[in-house]
Amino acid sequence: MKPDRLGLATLLLLPMLMSCGIAMDATPRDIPASQRLLPLENDATTFDSTGSSLIYLVSAGDDRSLKSVRRGSDTQADLLDVLLAGPTEDESVAQLSTSLPPDLEILSTRSVGSVAYIDLSDAMTALSGQALLIGAAQLVLTTVELPGIEAVQLTVAGERFPWLTSHGDTTSGLLRIFDFATTFESSQPNFPSLPPST
Repeated sequence: MKPDRLGLATLLLLPMLMSCGIAMDATPRDIPASQRLLPLENDATTFDSTGSSLIYLVSAGDDRSLKSVRRGSDTQADLLDVLLAGPTEDESVAQLSTSLPPDLEILSTRSVGSVAYIDLSDAMTALSGQALLIGAAQLVLTTVELPGIEAVQLTVAGERFPWLTSHGDTTSGLLRIFDFATTFESSQPNFPSLPPST
């Protein structure tokens, strides 16, 4: 009986052991940057950026997620002006861009407590769908990087506007980082899983 069980166990385990290998490619191929574990020396996505504040720009790729880059600005108005100016030459070479319209203007900004109020020109209404979501995310994520700011109220020409969120709904109320959770690359490592409760 034992030889039959050993043969049956070998027969059942053999397909599993064979499926654990890595298939060979017929010809050499480049590995996409998003699948690389270590950055290459000549990787186009690396560049020097300096400053004490962060702005969010759109990275290349299918998901067009937002990536933070450092800039030197201390006030809300200055930081938003830097964001509206778009990527630097080095950032453009690294394939970073903006979803914000080139003719967009900040009509006014102010902060009350932990809320920043930003009034935008009508140019923002030219965006729709994913472009509108990413554009609003750029503005909100950049603004909440300022000390003490936790939420942003975006208006267009003084009027509330229905902003898309990454949850698939719209809101004309306060916008927070959580409203755009799937739009940006986090520099933080994944949280470890919680131990099972006993």
